[in-house]
Amino acid sequence: MNGEQTPQPPGWLVFDIETVPDGDLIARVKYPHLIGNPREAIRRAMEDALSRGRGDSSFVAPTFMKVVAACVIRVRKDYSVEKMVCLDSPQFRQHQVVEQFWKGVCSHAQAPLVSFNGRGFDLPVMELAAFDHGIDISAYMPRRERFKGAGLHIDLQDFFSNQGALRYFTGGLNLLAKRIGLPGKHGTTGDDVYDLVEAGRLDRVNTYCLADTLDTYFVFLRSQRMQGRLKEAQEAELRRDTIRQLKEVSPPYPGIDEYLSHFDN
Repeated sequence: MNGEQTPQPPGWLVFDIETVPDGDLIARVKYPHLIGNPREAIRRAMEDALSRGRGDSSFVAPTFMKVVAACVIRVRKDYSVEKMVCLDSPQFRQHQVVEQFWKGVCSHAQAPLVSFNGRGFDLPVMELAAFDHGIDISAYMPRRERFKGAGLHIDLQDFFSNQGALRYFTGGLNLLAKRIGLPGKHGTTGDDVYDLVEAGRLDRVNTYCLADTLDTYFVFLRSQRMQGRLKEAQEAELRRDTIRQLKEVSPPYPGIDEYLSHFDN
């Protein structure tokens, strides 16, 4: 024995991704006359989405999205944060983000995933990205089974919508966050991500993604408290410890101070 402790498998993997419309793909599939003009293809797709939807959303279908950021929080079995990471920092290369995400998920096949709308958006997008890059994700496949894999993915939108019985969960993660004193959206929103990517500010995109991942983690803690798995004092201590970890990160994530300043302690 060399006295070194064997790393313990995580209890949960909390994650979030950021995406932007893939203008080149949209043009090739839907508007061949716009090949070479991705921004116009995106504008056209958003117009079509608005006209075909309920009239209040120009969101492009997930099948036409590409991944620009992914953040993961490794959570111990006692619910404390072991590690938080924005994948492929500081380069944030798309193919590396996708490869690192699936490597982590498949390496910890027994650790349940925790997301908000991950079943309806994040994971289908990441699966298509794995398809694009030819990545082996076979260890993940049992999570996709509707019933057998249910315990391997906690989708908080499913939880709070009573497994979809509440058809439109208006307000989303931002609503849940603000109901319990979390920062939620505070300046940057999903609508800003495309322009930030175009401006080369992937660092800010990843900080925004990390903030959403943190909100997901804290909402997960509250959901566990609702189910009698955590006490009030435990949840409060976990919040404090996570905030302390964020303040000690060096170098700090760009903009993370703004996130922390909106915390209702």
